[in-house]
Amino acid sequence: MERTPANDAHLVQLVRGALGRCRPRINVSSCSFVVTLHGTVSSPQERDEIGALVRTVPGVSGVINRLRVTAL
Repeated sequence: MERTPANDAHLVQLVRGALGRCRPRINVSSCSFVVTLHGTVSSPQERDEIGALVRTVPGVSGVINRLRVTAL
């Protein structure tokens, strides 16, 4: 299994894989291995948990968490 992504596109795939199919409302992008998250979640705790999970993905050098909390 490859531990470090070759480029930002590959990193986005790894992050999406880590998030799984249960998070369809989250958009993921990456620039210079800094991941930006956009979308909606149901609580501040969920937003923080997702940000923490993304930080554990190999190759992520930073996370910009722009997830918004809304009642779903």
